[in-house]
Amino acid sequence: MSQIEIIEHKNHKFMFLDDYLWMWDTPQEKELQEDLAKQAYGDVLIAGYGFGILSKYALDNKNIKTVNTVEKYQIVIDKMKEFGHIYGDITINDYYDLPEEKKYDCIIGDIWPDIDAKFLDDYIKFKNKSNQILKKGGKLLAWGGDYYEYLINSKK
Repeated sequence: MSQIEIIEHKNHKFMFLDDYLWMWDTPQEKELQEDLAKQAYGDVLIAGYGFGILSKYALDNKNIKTVNTVEKYQIVIDKMKEFGHIYGDITINDYYDLPEEKKYDCIIGDIWPDIDAKFLDDYIKFKNKSNQILKKGGKLLAWGGDYYEYLINSKK
């Protein structure tokens, strides 16, 4: 079972999942998450809950009808409940085990440790799964997605 720890420092939270710094709520992180949420529309699936920053911003976007977040670890949601409100609908499941019947207008991913070329295979795996559950003409957004797409296209 995974271990979660949240450390607060100077009014910011830092989440460690199994001793790995997994999420933080700095102003820069909030800005990046808000930018992703502004690009989303329709029925939205978010891969990874974290602190719920992205889910909160998505719920504020008038172009979004529904927000569902798939989170792999129940412990993340339980810990976030200690800090307040949980945003949107939550499904506890591994993203890669989601059934393909339900389709989404927009999928937003943030489930790899860092934006680094060594995580390109993680992004490609995410993209492939997402393409199976995106509606025709749907939009895929991802933390570091532009960088990973650049890497993919530069290999062609």
